Amino acid sequence: MLSLLPDFADPLRLCSLGKVYEGTIALADLPRLAPLLTSSEGEAAFALAFAMDEERRPRIRVQVKATLIVECQRCLGPMGFEVDSVSDLVAVSGPDEADRLPAELDPLLVEDGQVVLRSLIEDELILAIPSAPTHVDDECAVDLETVNASPRGCEEPGDQGKPNPFAALAALKSDIDESD
Repeated sequence: MLSLLPDFADPLRLCSLGKVYEGTIALADLPRLAPLLTSSEGEAAFALAFAMDEERRPRIRVQVKATLIVECQRCLGPMGFEVDSVSDLVAVSGPDEADRLPAELDPLLVEDGQVVLRSLIEDELILAIPSAPTHVDDECAVDLETVNASPRGCEEPGDQGKPNPFAALAALKSDIDESD
């Protein structure tokens, strides 16, 4: 087990040696992740285990645990999002090799025999964030029962006497249907 994470590494060599890297990395050191967070404070714990499987495929097991501060898409406030993710990757040299992998394995395209190990951790964190994160209903500043109780929640209070602008279209459609 190694705690120092090199910037670049040859995954085939690491797999043949059975290397394991464990440690923590500051979220602020992950530039592609930063725009998805409201705060880049904190750390992510990781474990990268390299091995050759029974079919002599170079396998990389990526485990990441972190608490990310993201923006709730319902109330737009900050929220803690727990990530505890595991991926099983196979180093491949091209798309043909990736297509031959079983469905349970994800390909990792290795160009020039090198991979950025930090990017494996960052990719795992990025993929773990949902497209629209929201607080648990009782923790959110927006009360869904109040919003959903109003049958016409988007309408302004003074709009109730105005005619519907689509009523004319509905009349035209019914005239066309009657003439057929």
